[in-house]
Amino acid sequence: MPMAVCAQGACDNMVLAETIVICLSVYFGVGVIVAILFLGFGVSRVDHAAKGASPLFRPMVFLGCVALWPYIILRFLSLKTINQPEDSQPEENAP
Repeated sequence: MPMAVCAQGACDNMVLAETIVICLSVYFGVGVIVAILFLGFGVSRVDHAAKGASPLFRPMVFLGCVALWPYIILRFLSLKTINQPEDSQPEENAP
């Protein structure tokens, strides 16, 4: 007589584990795509200091971009820039 494939509680735990793994896979899959696009095209638009960064800059921040991709999308869509060059800031004492 064959044993049951799994008890009901074990199957529920397995479904939960598979759901968590699938959700994390999707999250980090989207993160990889966003990180590649952002580091390839958008980082210099958001942060002007990234234009003169060393060649190791992009690989070093890649994993952070993958993990924090929702923040990166919001930051990129807001079009707020940081580290503006000195000459592009408006003068406060202009006549």
